[in-house]
Amino acid sequence: MYNATIVRKIEVTPELIILQVKPDAGVPDFLPGQYVALGLPGESPRPAHFPAEREPQAAGKLIKRAYSIGSSPSERGYFEFYIAIVPDGALTSRLVIPKEGDRVYVAPKVTGTFTLEEVPQEANLILISTGTGIAPFMSMLRTPATWTKQRKISVIHGVRYSKDLAYSDELRQLAARPDFSYLPIVSRADPEWTGERGHVQSLFQKGAVTAQPTNDHVFLCGNPAMVEDMEKLLVGDGFKVHARKTPGNLHLEKYW
Repeated sequence: MYNATIVRKIEVTPELIILQVKPDAGVPDFLPGQYVALGLPGESPRPAHFPAEREPQAAGKLIKRAYSIGSSPSERGYFEFYIAIVPDGALTSRLVIPKEGDRVYVAPKVTGTFTLEEVPQEANLILISTGTGIAPFMSMLRTPATWTKQRKISVIHGVRYSKDLAYSDELRQLAARPDFSYLPIVSRADPEWTGERGHVQSLFQKGAVTAQPTNDHVFLCGNPAMVEDMEKLLVGDGFKVHARKTPGNLHLEKYW
């Protein structure tokens, strides 16, 4: 059942962790923006102070959930996952306990169509996420092929509190580039935060951020309410939802 090892575990907050997991068979080829299933068996322990899980899991049953990959395909040593801990959830309540060196399951197949594969190289990218929805965008940003000469890239990341802004140091370093901008926004009361406040949608509603359907491709990943609100707003501005059979410039990934 186990076929991978946790090589690094980072606690961003007690509710948010970054896991770097090395499959025994090595990291397969994949495209930035794709996802893979991670798993543990039902007999894996949960913290004693967590509430009862929604549905009891049988021993011997493999609990699997799909997570977007945050690492670049060029990183051959591990997959990186950015995970929100749900105390009554089946898998994440069990992922709290394993430490570096412990074993987990990773599905052999990587899949997903939330990629840059069909985006023109000259198109700008506006990557909009909430919470752990930033993971597939980190994979894109860490991949050199994403950074074409003609392209400008913007990342907008909405979180509840500033402590939830994982990857902010890396993104602020990238913001030194003339072709990249990073705009984090915090929705809850936070005395340590002096930046933008509110929800991602508000940045567009007040004109702080604009997107042009003629030369921008927008990617939305995270809270379904944000994705739905932004979809309505952007379709109203002339964007078209992308599908394989009907290509467009608005790409959607509802994260839970």
